[in-house]
Amino acid sequence: MATPQTNKHRFASYIGGVASPVAPANTVAPAITGTAQVGQTLTASAGTFTGTPTPAVDRQWLVGGAEVPGAFGLTFVPRVQDIGKTVTVRTRAQSLSGRVWVTSAATAAVIAA
Repeated sequence: MATPQTNKHRFASYIGGVASPVAPANTVAPAITGTAQVGQTLTASAGTFTGTPTPAVDRQWLVGGAEVPGAFGLTFVPRVQDIGKTVTVRTRAQSLSGRVWVTSAATAAVIAA
C-alpha cells in the first residue's frame, strides 16, 4: 500500500525528469549574404536560438525599416522600389516559454541592376 511519503517520492521522481521551461534566447544573430542589387538574391541565415522547449523560428524581411508584405522566406530579391534603401531580416524565435526578435545588420543600400 502506498503511503503519503512514498507517493511524495514518486511525484518528485516524476517531475524531476521534466525540463523546466526556458525562454528563447539568441546566441548567434541572423545575417544576410548576397549583393543588395535589384534582381539579385539575398539569403538570410536563421541565427542560433536556445530555449526549452526548442523554439520555432520564422523571419520577416524589411526594406528601409518597413516590413515587406509576404516576404517571410530565407531569401529576398530586391525590387526597383528598394533602390537606395537598406535591407534587414527580423527573425523571431517563439515557444510556449516566450519569444524573442532579433534583427540582422543592414545591407548596403540597394543599387540598380
